Amino acid sequence: MARPVGTGTDAGVSRERLRVVGVVLAVLVAAAAGFLAGGGFGTGTADAVRGLVVALAVGLLAAGATVGVWRVNRRHAARLGISTSRYLRVARSVRRGEAPDDPVERAAAADLVSRMRRGPGSVSHRWAPRLLIGGGVLWGVAGLVFIADDAYGWALYAFAMMGLVLVQLVSLRRRERRLEAAARGLGI
Repeated sequence: MARPVGTGTDAGVSRERLRVVGVVLAVLVAAAAGFLAGGGFGTGTADAVRGLVVALAVGLLAAGATVGVWRVNRRHAARLGISTSRYLRVARSVRRGEAPDDPVERAAAADLVSRMRRGPGSVSHRWAPRLLIGGGVLWGVAGLVFIADDAYGWALYAFAMMGLVLVQLVSLRRRERRLEAAARGLGI
């Protein structure tokens, strides 16, 4: 018996399912990391209760942030008259520097570009690079203080956070170039 040929819609659904599974796995890894951090870093002894509290806090923060971002995106999508998933697809294409062809999606993309230009993560926001540099310096100083206190686990954490902040700084220009490419493609 021959198997039915999948459509592009089937591929999109499976890709969306993989994305959801990836998000769930990321939250679980963050909770496990929270458990390990809360249970052992800087104390000299492992404490399962502290680890569970930190893991629960990380999970609740991640869930709250996800719900908040989803509600904001749903509200913007409804204002533009498209579905939330379609709105998120348009947002991904704008972040890659692509302009959609569909007129409804172009309106959503133009709205996204104008909002992204005003956002605090934009290079056009004059304080963004300065704040990122300052945050990186503060994390580096915290790491040095932890080394002086022989808290090497916390020092590793502080230096990892410093690296993440500095990577964000380096990616500002690339994101701005992609945003401008999408704006040129939209004619705005």
